[in-house]
Amino acid sequence: MNSDKVKVRRIQTTTDTVPAHWDDMKGNSMLQVALLPHSQEYKDVEVLFQKTCKNQIIKIERIQNLHLWKSYEIRKESLKLKNQNTNNERQLFHGLAEGSVDHINNHGFNRSYAGKNAAVYGKGTYFAVDASYSAHNTYSVPNLQGNKHMYLSRVLTGVFTVGNASFIVPPSKNAANPTDLYDSVVDNVQNPKVFVIFNDVQAYPEYLITSVEDVHIYLVSSQIQDGSSKTMLFQISHFKH
Repeated sequence: MNSDKVKVRRIQTTTDTVPAHWDDMKGNSMLQVALLPHSQEYKDVEVLFQKTCKNQIIKIERIQNLHLWKSYEIRKESLKLKNQNTNNERQLFHGLAEGSVDHINNHGFNRSYAGKNAAVYGKGTYFAVDASYSAHNTYSVPNLQGNKHMYLSRVLTGVFTVGNASFIVPPSKNAANPTDLYDSVVDNVQNPKVFVIFNDVQAYPEYLITSVEDVHIYLVSSQIQDGSSKTMLFQISHFKH
């Protein structure tokens, strides 16, 4: 019997590591880290947000969830092998109500909630190219203080086609091979503004942006009964309806 031992060398993949810029997890499964406004990381997110959205940013937080990150990276590697020479990953926005924040931070996106808003391109999770789209009150529902919440997410869009309200999974790319599916669907293939995914691990909620719509101060003069004038100060927050 050959007693020689075979040495097995473990090959490290991207799924074995976490991003170098993450804070120490200190044994936590999830960390919500507030970014410093003067940091380059904050500014990079701010620039993408402000390209289309004029809301005032209150804070930007990095979401560190090791389990979600590893699941996302495994899927990313899979699509890299499947889709040769394809840009599989995009940074996209997703608006939400404050009550959904803790669930998504800890468990990720859930396509089971599709249909809560109009699911015109399929029953999946929706993401937008423009922050202004996700900032609409239908998606980013203001809380009692008027604060709105939105993720800047990493999304594996892969190879995509136009969506349909009846879709519960992406359609097949090839009639001869019905198991070879598109990776996501969109509103417009030539110039997509909305992406829909049907696999929860294809998106990672990387940054949580809390913002408020512009607040303007108005001075209004009114005439009172004794003939004198009175100036009143009104603070009006412009919420879209």
